Amino acid sequence: MSAPRPDPNHLCAAGDPRAQSSPAYRRPARIMLAGLIAAPFWTLATMTVHAANGPILGLAYQPYVGQWSTRGDNPFASGRRYTPAFNSYRGGISPIPPPNGLWSAYQHVSLRFDDRGGVSTIEAHGGLTLDLAALRDAGSSAWSQSYFRAFEGKTPGPARPVDHQGSVYRQLEFLVREAGGAPLTLATYGTGYEVGYWRRLGDEDFVVLPVWAENRVDFFAPGAPTPTTQRATDELYVYFPPEATWVVPSPERIVVETTGTAGHDLALDAVHLRLFEPAEKDAPGAVLNPGFFLGDANAQVALAAAEINARAGKTLLRIKQGVPNVAVDGTLVNPRMRFAIRSALAQAQAANDRHPGTVTHLILSNEYVEPAVPSDARMTPTRQVTEMVRFAWAQMAPGGDFEGLALAVGVRGRRFRSVDADATDPAIRRFTQDVRELIGGADVLMENIYPSPEAVEQARITGNWDVFFDPEHGELAIQWRRLEAAIAGLADGKAIDLMIGEIGHPTDGIGFNLPGALAGERAAPPESAFARIAEHLADADTRIDEPGLDIVRTYFNDRLSAAFLNAAFRWSREHGVQIHAFEAFDEPHKSDQNPPPPGPARRAAILSPAGSYGAEAFYGIFGYTGVAGFSATPERPIRPGAKLVDPLPAEVQGENLDWAPQFSGRLYPKLPELDFGGAARAFLQTSPSVSAQNAARP
Repeated sequence: MSAPRPDPNHLCAAGDPRAQSSPAYRRPARIMLAGLIAAPFWTLATMTVHAANGPILGLAYQPYVGQWSTRGDNPFASGRRYTPAFNSYRGGISPIPPPNGLWSAYQHVSLRFDDRGGVSTIEAHGGLTLDLAALRDAGSSAWSQSYFRAFEGKTPGPARPVDHQGSVYRQLEFLVREAGGAPLTLATYGTGYEVGYWRRLGDEDFVVLPVWAENRVDFFAPGAPTPTTQRATDELYVYFPPEATWVVPSPERIVVETTGTAGHDLALDAVHLRLFEPAEKDAPGAVLNPGFFLGDANAQVALAAAEINARAGKTLLRIKQGVPNVAVDGTLVNPRMRFAIRSALAQAQAANDRHPGTVTHLILSNEYVEPAVPSDARMTPTRQVTEMVRFAWAQMAPGGDFEGLALAVGVRGRRFRSVDADATDPAIRRFTQDVRELIGGADVLMENIYPSPEAVEQARITGNWDVFFDPEHGELAIQWRRLEAAIAGLADGKAIDLMIGEIGHPTDGIGFNLPGALAGERAAPPESAFARIAEHLADADTRIDEPGLDIVRTYFNDRLSAAFLNAAFRWSREHGVQIHAFEAFDEPHKSDQNPPPPGPARRAAILSPAGSYGAEAFYGIFGYTGVAGFSATPERPIRPGAKLVDPLPAEVQGENLDWAPQFSGRLYPKLPELDFGGAARAFLQTSPSVSAQNAARP
């Protein structure tokens, strides 16, 4: 079992002097609340600096790009051009030079045979090394190398190297080019680690991550001086101690599972690459846990941004490093969540070592903070997040594993506006108490805010978003004033930076704020858009026909999306509030292409915001033309990554289409009516001090 760690719950509470003396605790604030006169001098100073800087153009960012199609005419896709799906790119940098990679790994297996031809012994050893400086000044191609293996049915093909044109580094490079030299801030969602990357081996729990590595098998015949060797590049799984920030190599701990008996039917079942064991920071040979950097594409965001900043010689990209909701048995207070937090801190530390100021925030969880009546057995969701905020502070406090890493710590939610100190509802009353406690440990609260169905309806009619963005009477102004007042009433004089974590409008698909959608098919008003679209289900409820899609596109289209973003960026500049437009790139994996069997569930799925016509895939300002026309895993029932059934069409409705394989696509702007670079530069014109500071930044 992993060694128990000290309880972090009380290390950095709001009143802890170690927390308040830590550089990471002294964060800029936007709201000057009651008790300001008595605030320490450093609080006043940092608030002044923050107000002078003002916001910059902000984007919510997930690095998953890629598309697929089940048929030539794409009957499930809203735009009839592609069917969205998850990108199988895991962020793996090539372990085999050239070029050098961030890591290299290997697995060697030896099988020795006796005179009767039976296997007498099976041995295995392996190794993995991580070099975070290996790709410094290497350029976009080196940062985009990976391997991919396609399957034909259940038969794997050989691994082949790919130079991913939609890699994390290239996505960030693209955003920098589109911004025309103006700085951007990106709010991310993950660290490359998900709750499923977990396995129990014997009496220990491990984080288990895939790594492309050399897999060599040596066959030793009796009396032969040298073995017969087979080599391949395979995706192998490496085990990392989840509760250890520092580890030492320990390849002797590899576990070899076999079946049968020696000399008779002995066979290799599995090799578990348990290569490291926990260590103290100052132990001989101790290294930062490599598992922090080996997850999916999210694990590369901070490192790639720092490299781009370093090569530019100034801070073009600022990262608010997000940590996902890694819940186990209904709670975030668990070793897996702690591993995700450590991963985020490790990535931030490495990035800021490369270029100071690249990662500025640690944002814990996304929309997990919710009103709830507590049970005897479990903390409320908000208190769970508070405990993890305290854990993060303990990691950065004096004596912590990441001491001196001065990040602001915050939380992203969508219900902070509902706090009410005078509420009679027990869930809201408890939520208000919990948020008060959360504010005691957090620097930043992010609220996700989207227009109401009524505002969407008015935008369809008028072509503008005045109902939402009007400076005095718009929905956003009213909600923002409500949020400021609600948080000020709970903060007891503490200054809290309030931001908008997500705000946006999709270019296609059925959105959750489509008029009538929240009510559901049965309860939707008969004349609502949702009800009218539901009348156009066809082919046993597997698709929406063209008249239904025409209705969808009157509410969600390029024109209204561009108008929304232009208004949102203007609102951000004029009100001095940092926003993060949702989303930098389309997220194709968010539209589920696997409808349930025929029946009510299928109807509901097809009409869902997360279904095959769902708008969740279409919030991006930018897109990617690559199409996954192969099987990324052994063949199963239709799922993202499945092999194309028919060729993609050369044209759709008279328009020529330039399709590309998944790794060979191109990134492109989706919104002709949005001047992204002009919007980014407008923030500098609004806040001259930001421009001056950026120009002077080393």
